[in-house]
Order: sequence, then C-alpha cells, then structure tokens
Amino acid sequence: MDCTHQRPPPEHTMQVQERKAQYRLDSRPDDATDNLLASPQRNDIVSIQPSPHVVSMPPPSYGSIDKKEADVGVEGSTKSRWLYAVAASIAMGLVFGAAMDMGKVTLPLVIREQFIFKRFIMLKMFLGASGSSAFFIAILSIIAPREFEAARTEFMGCVEGKGIFATGLGAFILGCGMALAGSCPGMVLVQLGSGVANAYITLIGGLCAGIFYGIAQPYFLPLFPIAQIQTLRVEELPLFSSLKYWQLAMIMFAMLAIVVVLLEVFFPWESSTELPSFTQPWKSALPPELMGVFIGMNQIPAILFIHDTLGSSSAYMTCTSQALVTSSLQERFIHWSGFRTGLGNIWQPVYLAAAIIGALISSTGTGTFGKAAGVTPAEAFFGGFLAILGSRIASGCTSGHGLSGIALLSVKSILAVPLMFAGGILVGYNYDYEDPMGYRGNLMQ
Repeated sequence: MDCTHQRPPPEHTMQVQERKAQYRLDSRPDDATDNLLASPQRNDIVSIQPSPHVVSMPPPSYGSIDKKEADVGVEGSTKSRWLYAVAASIAMGLVFGAAMDMGKVTLPLVIREQFIFKRFIMLKMFLGASGSSAFFIAILSIIAPREFEAARTEFMGCVEGKGIFATGLGAFILGCGMALAGSCPGMVLVQLGSGVANAYITLIGGLCAGIFYGIAQPYFLPLFPIAQIQTLRVEELPLFSSLKYWQLAMIMFAMLAIVVVLLEVFFPWESSTELPSFTQPWKSALPPELMGVFIGMNQIPAILFIHDTLGSSSAYMTCTSQALVTSSLQERFIHWSGFRTGLGNIWQPVYLAAAIIGALISSTGTGTFGKAAGVTPAEAFFGGFLAILGSRIASGCTSGHGLSGIALLSVKSILAVPLMFAGGILVGYNYDYEDPMGYRGNLMQ
C-alpha cells in the first residue's frame, strides 16, 4: 500500500504482495504494510516468523480486495464464507451490546470513576473479558490450530510495523479520550443503543478522527519505527521459550481471574458504591465479570468464521473510507481506501451495528434506556476524536489491544494497555481535582 503518494517499483510491490500472501487472510490494511511500501529497504520492519510453539501448518493463501479470499480449513465458496462471517458478526454484536449494557460498564460515570478508582465495574469486565479471551483462544489453539494461527498472524501483522513509541503514544492518547468522553471506540455504539446522552456526538468525533487519520496517516510514518522491538509474542522471550502458547495463555487467564476475584471481594458489584442508582442487581444489571466472559466467548466465532479477533477502531476507517468513490481519491489516499472493501474490513461495522441493537434490546427490556447521563457535547466530540486517533496510531483499541492482544500474548499489547490506563488516570485525576462536579458530579444527577 502506497502511503507516500509515489508508486513503488513493480518488483517491490510484488515482494510486498508475496509477503502478504504468506501471512494474511484478508484485505484489511495496516500500518505495517504501509511502512513496507514506504521504506524500500524495510529496515524498520520486524519480520513475522511463525511461532515454534504452535502446531506447524502451511501458510494460508491471501485474497486481495475483490478477489477470492482464502478459507483456512473451511471448504466452500467465497459467498458461503461471507455468509458465515456476516452471520457470526451479527451474533457477536448482539452479544457484545447486550453484555456491555447489562454489565453497566458503558455508563460515562462508571468509566470516569474507574480512572480515579472510585468504581471497579469497568476493570472487572475488562479483566473478565481479557481473561476469558485468553482461555477460549488457548482452547482454540489446540482444537483449531489453523484458524488460530491465521487469526494470530492477522493481529501480529497489524502491529508489527509499530515500534513501542507509536504503540505507547497511541494507547496513551486513547486513554485520554476515554476519560474525556466516558467511552471508547466499541463502547460508544453500545451507548447509542442504550440511550446515553451525547453518545452520537462521541461517534461523530470518532468518525472525524477516522477522516483525519486517513488523510494525515503518511505524516505519522516517521513515528512508527521508533523503539522497534524484534519480539512480537511472549513465548519468544527467553524466559518463556520453554512454554507453548496455550500454557502461557492459561497462566494469563489464571492471573487475571485471581485479580477479578480479589476486586469482587473488596468491591462487591451489588453494592451501592458500584452500581448506578437507577439499576437493580440481577434485574437490570448483572455481574460485570460474568458479562466479560460472554464478550470473551465472542472470540470463538471471530476466529472460526472470520479468522480474526475482536476489535472496533478499524470500523471507523471502513465507514469513512466509503467517501473515496473515485479512483483518483483512492490513489491519493491509498492507506485509507484500503479499508473500503473486503471481508476483513466489513465485518467490524456489521458487528458494531449489531451491538447497537443488542444494547437497545437489553436496555429497553430492563427499563434503563435513556437513564444514564452523558458528558458535555464538547467532551463527547473531542474525547471520541482522541480515542480513535490514538487507536489508529497504536493499531488497536481497548478491544484490539486490551482483549485480543492480551489474550494473544502480544508483547506490544501488554505494554500498550497500562499506558492506555495511564492516559485515562492522568486526565481523570487532573480533571476531577480541578472540577469534580464537571468530571463526575453532573453524571450522578
């Protein structure tokens, strides 16, 4: 993908296509590919090597945009694969929307107070979803190794071109946006479905960030190779080289489960200090960690039918790139236009649209629709903008790095998540110190 607005040499393009053919399933662009085309010597790119700790399988073939896409271990036509993938995306979105709403993690007050450690609903669900993702993906790595390795390679391909600096900076910006908007890239769609005030403005801010990044992405390229690391997977570290992926993933699951249990012991989810005043436990709200498990289960159909893992922020690029209707625009904004078509791009918008419906069904069924207060319009817009901008710089959002990256034992994701929380904590504590009424007081009314 040409991100310098200058066509690369034909032989270089063929090298990139061959590289993508070896490791990629779908046509979703990533900044690693952009770097490959922007840097003919490719000195700033880490080469993805098949992990020695998984079952060795022949590399999947790659289908470019508008051409037949490869099926990994699944017989059938492109049409049937699309059918299964879209159906899986809808089902996953419905579960995601309903689970997030029932766990009440999407309320702006809950998110903002998590960053100043006044409520722990968000952390419980986040750790529950990350831990259960690790558990289910570990199982899939044993019983469906081809699909697992394809999905893991897809994820690693999206982060390989980003050094620690870009990954950490993007995650930090994402966290700042989350504290400001009381939302995140996937969560805002659930807020729309559950009637949170000004959620649509957060969405508009995110879409504007998608447009901005689509236009300005080439100017971010110098940041990407800074502090690049050779190790992408935890099991490639010398300390863990004797262990297989599934063993390390189960250890991750156990560690996160212990933290969730401790949080529940000290901060029971049913207490009045945790749940919002308009909710009732077991009627209009369910344990957030349990809802996190349902979200983690979404990794199963994602890997089996889409050959990918959960994520949200790419959907903003896919939606905004539909404006590039002429060939001249597509040629000018190669990176951005790469999100326009292909199963690897389309499934996320379908998934998030279904999440709106899932949250709507859940919130209306429990009588909580429209009861949660929202942040101000300015906070919603700029918070949404920062959240998507940070996600694109980091090549992952709270779902991508936080749920999937942690579960896939991505070294960069494990470094990114603490920085994401650091951004939220910094904004949260400073805002609450300067204006506690503005940060959380108005959201309690």
